[in-house]
Amino acid sequence: MDAVVDFLRRLPDEIGRMGGSLAGRAGLLAVALLLNIGFYLPSLPASMPGTGVPHLDKAVHLLVFALTVFTAGRLLAPRKRFPMGWIVVVALVHALLIELVQLVALPQRSGDGVDILFDVVGIALGIGLWSGERLWRASSVRVPESEADPESVAEGRR
Repeated sequence: MDAVVDFLRRLPDEIGRMGGSLAGRAGLLAVALLLNIGFYLPSLPASMPGTGVPHLDKAVHLLVFALTVFTAGRLLAPRKRFPMGWIVVVALVHALLIELVQLVALPQRSGDGVDILFDVVGIALGIGLWSGERLWRASSVRVPESEADPESVAEGRR
């Protein structure tokens, strides 16, 4: 428990060192999580734009998962890789849960294995965006050696 409290206490400083604000990153993650609620709605309103476009739901799965993983990584893993594995595990469980709920509990919706595939691709895209932003910010923000990520120092890079 102390490790979690210590992690949360250090988080604003780590975000500040990498560039950005805690409120901005938390706000973007909140938007991404709000978008995830749409996966659990009984059905989408027929008047919603784009509902007649074939396979649009696949693009939505990919983009929502990419945004969710990217923003969760930006907030919870601004300098270190530690929480990113847990973010991926939670996202994968969420992808399976969505389809299970749609299959079992939402008669107007249907579970689809292809949606899970697009969720996984979205997760990979989110990881790629998170990694790319980390590398870009790390190259533009010099972190003192004493504060560098121990994993990076051990690998001979900062």
